[in-house]
This record gives sequence, structure tokens and C-alpha cells, in this order.
Amino acid sequence: MSDELEKRARIESLLEGKVPMELPKGKLVVLIGSWIIFFTIGVACLFDILGPQAATLIALFNLSGILIAQFIVPLLILIFVAGGTIILTVWLLVKLLRKHGYGLLKFSMIVQVILVWVFFIVVLVLVGSFDWSTILLLLIAVVTTVFTILYFTIWKNRMELAGAILTLTGKVTHEEKELFIPGYLKVFFVGMLSTFGGFMGADIIAHTIPSAGAVWFNYIPVILFAFVLFLYLYINTYFFNAITIAITYIWYRKRDPTFKDGLIVATYQLPDLALFAVFSSIIRVIRMLFRAAASKSKTKAPWMGGGFRLADGIIGTVWFYMNYFTLPSIIVEDVPATTAIKRSAHRLFDNWVDVLLKEWGVSSVFTMLQFLIILVFALGGGLLGFLLWFLFALSADYLLVMVIIGVILFLFLSTLVSKPVLNLFNDIYLTFLFGHVIDKESGYKYPNNLPAELNNKMKDWFMAHPAVRRCQQCFTRVSQGDRTCPKCGAPLH
Repeated sequence: MSDELEKRARIESLLEGKVPMELPKGKLVVLIGSWIIFFTIGVACLFDILGPQAATLIALFNLSGILIAQFIVPLLILIFVAGGTIILTVWLLVKLLRKHGYGLLKFSMIVQVILVWVFFIVVLVLVGSFDWSTILLLLIAVVTTVFTILYFTIWKNRMELAGAILTLTGKVTHEEKELFIPGYLKVFFVGMLSTFGGFMGADIIAHTIPSAGAVWFNYIPVILFAFVLFLYLYINTYFFNAITIAITYIWYRKRDPTFKDGLIVATYQLPDLALFAVFSSIIRVIRMLFRAAASKSKTKAPWMGGGFRLADGIIGTVWFYMNYFTLPSIIVEDVPATTAIKRSAHRLFDNWVDVLLKEWGVSSVFTMLQFLIILVFALGGGLLGFLLWFLFALSADYLLVMVIIGVILFLFLSTLVSKPVLNLFNDIYLTFLFGHVIDKESGYKYPNNLPAELNNKMKDWFMAHPAVRRCQQCFTRVSQGDRTCPKCGAPLH
């Protein structure tokens, strides 16, 4: 088999939800080795920054060990209640999405419209007249209302699709619990890498930028390090996202994925993930420079934040939406990062109604779920404070204090649920949406896990709009009656 035919067969297998490759152990060893080297350098930089005070840091670690030993019982209670609250909250979130995905979407969109109008009326009453701020709020309220009406009427089929995808998000996390592994690993590793990267950055600043009289070239090492750090953080973020995308897409194609399947595909695509990370890092550094320039600029328009801030916002928004489907395209279609970016830009325009609903309506669902997380953890924290007060037989004067401490502590711990789990839901939803985009472009060639009635309904509607159909080999737009691609000759179904 020629290389081209082998590549086409591999892409076709990936699109079908198969894993047509073995685990590239060499690439995985390099990635794990980079973690060890990165953390070692970070620790060395931390001790270099502290200098003679490093002994104090070690002493604090020893003291913390002593304190933990002395308060082992309260800590065990904290761990028990925190663990139980985390499990309960995740279970509630998954159950809500599984059973009430469509209902949550409609309810959150209606609530969002009401809140926007209430906020506008309150601001208008407080201001007492129309100005730029109230006119902008009125415009937002009107646009929000118009889009809500459109999604409940003309675009109702897109609402049904979004509700079904939300339901599938709960279903897949219920059936494929290994999805939580990359979700939590991403938050843990990227958080740790950011922290240790901060140590490195502080050490570089201490050695390259003088305390007084710094000039522009003193900042060059810092900018170069920022680029390298962003690159490394993006590579790791995309790697864990890729595991989630692979597992989710395989499940979407009615197969039974494993964590190893996701690891194989993500590791195999590491070079292209790294190239995409290069582009993202360049954009991130440019935005960082714009923000630095904005902080020093004396000309700051009150309604746009100044030219530099406006440029930063435009670049960030354009890059975000242009790459909306880039990662799934790299993972599923096995294409270079540059090709994936081009395809993502095309798909944004082909599917802007679904993208808008995701970023506006579905995001409001995730906001509601975050409120649920805060509520459950606040109750759990209050329960913890009451248990500690009761178990240690404290006086009645300390009851309120212990409850408040518990609530504050558990609100902090709620980030262990909200950030990884909601980010996971977001990645899963995006993957399902990408899967449906592939369905449209391929003429519903592959099986999927959408409800049969909705799938047939969507198929009938989109088959009547052949402009969204594309060749899965070269991505050329094709007509409904074509049997082969007019550009590359690949067979169409």
C-alpha cells in the first residue's frame, strides 16, 4: 500500500472511531521526561530566589508536617466530607445533564434573558437617563432576546441538537468515567507547571532586569522565556484535551473507548499539537505585549479601554473563534496544524448558528451548574463546621465561627470540581459538535450516538442544504449529486 493510500485508510479509520496505530512510546517518554526536567529546574529556581531563606522554607515544610500530625482528626474529617461532597456534586452534575440536558438549556436561556433585562432596568433607574453604558446594555438585551426567540422558533432544530449533545455529555461521563482522568490531570499538571514556571520567570527577572534604570533590551530574555513557557503550557494543555477528544469521539461513533485509546491518539498527534502550540504562544506573547503597552499608555478611551486593549481583545477573539474546531480536526482527521486551522475557519462560517448557541446558550447552562457547585459546597462547608463544633464540644459562641470557616474553606475547595469538571463538559460538548459537523460534511456516512429520531431529522434538514457537504480527504466543498470529489477523486457517500 502506498503512503498516500495508507494515510487515507488511517484517516478513514479515525473518522469511524477506530484507533489505527500503536502507542508511540518514544514520544510519551520524551513528554514525561520533560515534566521531570521542568519541575527540577523550577525547584532549583525557587531555591535560587530564596537564597539563604531556603532553610526557612524547609523549616516551614517540617512545621506543616508537625501541625498535620497534631490535627490529624479534623483533617481526616475534612478529607472525608470534602471527598464526599466532591463525589456527590459530580454525580448530581452528570445526572442533571443525562436527564435534563434540553430542559436545562431552555431554562438557562430564558433566565439569561430575564437577568439581562433586569440588569438594564436597574442600571437605567440608578443612572436616571440614557448614556453610552445604558444604550450598550439595551442593545445587549435586545440582541439576547432576538436570538432567544430565533432559537425557540426558526432555529428550534439547533436547540434540539444542543439539548441532545448536553444529554450525551452527561451520558458519556456516566459510562466512560476515565474521561475524568485527563480532565483532572490537565488542571493539576498545567497548574503545577504554571506555578513552577512562575518560579523560573521570577528567577530570570531577578538576574536580567535591574531594579533601576532598566531599558528595553533587558526585557528580551523575559519575553523569550514567556514564549517558551506558553509553548510548554499549551503543549500539555492540548495533550490532555486531545485525550478527552479522542475518547469522546470514539464513543460518539458507537464504540467502546478506553483511556489507552485516547492516550495513543494524543501521543501520536504530539508533533502537530506542538506546532499548534507554537502559533498559540506567538499570539499569547503578542497579546501580552499589547497589555503591557496598554498599562503604560496615557490615552485610554473609557468605553474601549484604549487602542492597545482593543487590539488585544480583537486578536484574542479572532484567534479563539478561528481555532474553534482546530484541536478536534488535528486529532480526528490526522491533518497538520496549519490545515486544521484553515478547516476550522471554514467550519466556523458553515456552523456559526451552532457555535453561537454553544458560546451563548450552552455556556449559560455551565454557569448555572457552577452556581449549583457553589451552593452544594457551601452547604457541605457549613455541615463540616457544625460537625467540628459538635465533635470537639466547643461553646455555643463558636458555632457561627466554625460554620463560616467551613463555608469559606469549602468554597475554596469547590474549584476542585468547577474547573476540571466544567472544562471537561465543555471539551466533550465541543467534540460532539465537531462529530456532528463531520456527519453533515460526509452526508451522515458514519454511525453516531445521537437519538435516532433527532439524527434522522437533522439528516433530512442538512441533506436539503448541500452547501455544508465537504470531501473528507481534501475538504473541498462538493455538490449533493457528486459521487467522487472533483478535486482529489476520493469517493463520496
